[in-house]
Amino acid sequence: MTNNREHRIDEKLNSLPKPTMSSESKYTIHSILLKELHNESPTKRSRDSYKHVFINLAGITVFALLAFFIFNSIQGNNLLSSTNLEPSVNASISFQGSTYKLEDHAQFKGSYIGDNSTVGAILEGLPGAQSRKTFELQTKKPPYGLTINYGWQGQEKLTSSKYQEYWADKKRMILYNVTVLFMVIDNLDSIDVNLEPTADQMNQFQFTRTEIEALYGRNMNDYLSDSESWEHEVLPVIKSDSAIDEFYSTQ
Repeated sequence: MTNNREHRIDEKLNSLPKPTMSSESKYTIHSILLKELHNESPTKRSRDSYKHVFINLAGITVFALLAFFIFNSIQGNNLLSSTNLEPSVNASISFQGSTYKLEDHAQFKGSYIGDNSTVGAILEGLPGAQSRKTFELQTKKPPYGLTINYGWQGQEKLTSSKYQEYWADKKRMILYNVTVLFMVIDNLDSIDVNLEPTADQMNQFQFTRTEIEALYGRNMNDYLSDSESWEHEVLPVIKSDSAIDEFYSTQ
């Protein structure tokens, strides 16, 4: 019974006309909404806009910095690996197929001219060792000196022609040798180098520590603990034809 009554009430309600809104009412509501939107604080709108822009820029900046550090870290590791695996070719010099580096001579740092066996070992590690005949020490009083004699006569392993071929770049080889000798022998003041034939004056050379240090502009003992300066100050001079010619022109 109750259900029938509720059903009849629903039918009557549905049959009633739907409420409508006049055009004036619609316009009034529309105007109010526009006014409220217009009255919203421009500062607030601007602040919100800037906030969004700032957040976006901050995100981009953080991403860029992260990428930068990752890239440089990778590049740095590659550089270190490359350096460890491939030492700079400028740090060494070659004569007649043999390569010489600063490290080859470092063990003799602080040697003295009075130590005959040590001087002989130093000469064995320098260019021309296979044609070295004798060496003499002058240790009675300063200045202390060293005389080195190179030649082929009486040596089975070198003929005259091979000897001449080996010493074709004699000025460069001898300059390298005396540079190392002054560097590792602390109290060495002068060096005489004689190449056979002794009658040829061009095959006799004399050097002093003073002129060798003037050539490089530094105390020679410093280079053993400064490989970078050895690479950038000493070897470029020895490898330069013009520097070699200029140095020997004053001999």
